[in-house]
Amino acid sequence: MPDAKQAQRVQRFRQSRRERGDKEMNVWVPGMISAAIDEAVENGRFKSRQDAITHALETAFAHKERNVVT
Repeated sequence: MPDAKQAQRVQRFRQSRRERGDKEMNVWVPGMISAAIDEAVENGRFKSRQDAITHALETAFAHKERNVVT
């Protein structure tokens, strides 16, 4: 059975993201891409998978420079 407090934390987290204009999107990613993302995170290039994916999307669609940990 899910923990009620954990569910509330997740709900608050998602609400705060919506309020700042973020949108949750679920996508299927090929295994090769997933492995490359994991490797970049493990090597310290990004702090998280989310940072790596956001960087890729910004690079492809927003042409926005981001600070990347090297």
